[in-house]
Amino acid sequence: MSRLGRLAAIAGVATVVTSFALAQMDDPLEVLRRSILARGTVDFSGMRTVVIFEAGEKVRGVEQQVQCQAPHRTRIMVTAPEAEAGTVCVIADQVQWEYDPHTQRVVRTQLPPAEHIVRQRLRDLERIGEHMRLQYCGTETIAARTAHVIKVYTQQGVPVKKSWVDGVHWVTLKTQRFDAQGRVKSSAYFTRINYAPSFPPGIFDFQPPAGVTVIDAARAPERMPLAQAEQRAGFQAMLPEYLPPGYSFQNDRVAVIQLGGEAALWLPFSNGAETFSLFQRPGTGPRDTLRRGRSITWQAGGYRFTLLGPLSADEMQQVKASIRP
Repeated sequence: MSRLGRLAAIAGVATVVTSFALAQMDDPLEVLRRSILARGTVDFSGMRTVVIFEAGEKVRGVEQQVQCQAPHRTRIMVTAPEAEAGTVCVIADQVQWEYDPHTQRVVRTQLPPAEHIVRQRLRDLERIGEHMRLQYCGTETIAARTAHVIKVYTQQGVPVKKSWVDGVHWVTLKTQRFDAQGRVKSSAYFTRINYAPSFPPGIFDFQPPAGVTVIDAARAPERMPLAQAEQRAGFQAMLPEYLPPGYSFQNDRVAVIQLGGEAALWLPFSNGAETFSLFQRPGTGPRDTLRRGRSITWQAGGYRFTLLGPLSADEMQQVKASIRP
């Protein structure tokens, strides 16, 4: 074969390979799969903005410095606003440290092996592919990087989540989550990112400062079918009659945990992309609803309930009102 013929053949192969790669990237599941596999395997450092909305209105925002070093070492520090600056989360050697200098508290959590987390996320992605609608929306520029844009909907067409994934390194550069009315309820996005960072020595080491309170978080509880959990807890679950569009009760992933010295049912609900939890235990408490962060606690019918997760205030109220002991 002549040199010109060889060049033409090589060009033809390159065209086929490029076309195949582009076709793969049109597959939203493949993009999300690559983003899962990239977590903890790519070195980078950057600045990220996180914004929380209620009923379409911004209610809170923070700036974070994010540093990641393979394999599976992460440091996230809040830099603004001043009231939250210095709050830090460090993950290394299967341990997560969360330190809040304003409350002088450290929470230590033992994490499962990274490969277990990846397998679980890939299984969750399979369920998303089976029960949700996914759309590849082309590419956009985030933090001066070209990103694939993927949108996830319920089967009824309600948007749930939108992701922007770096087209080279597969790091998620931006994420939006939506409420039941299709309004953005949270947005997290990098304003700049560097894939050739230089990390100061010891940046991923953490020792609790002297004098702070250290709390050891509980290990993940055993999951089981609802009937088995009810038998172990000694009472029946009170399930909500209303769920935000796309959510369903995960009746094979119920757990029994200890809260305030009492057995409590941990009831999870998922739309395939996000999960919220309802905790139920015997006992009474203040009649007024207690709100704290992303949770509300109340008492009714001889039980105390806590609703926790990524729901809007309106959604939480509707779920709460539909639980009738």
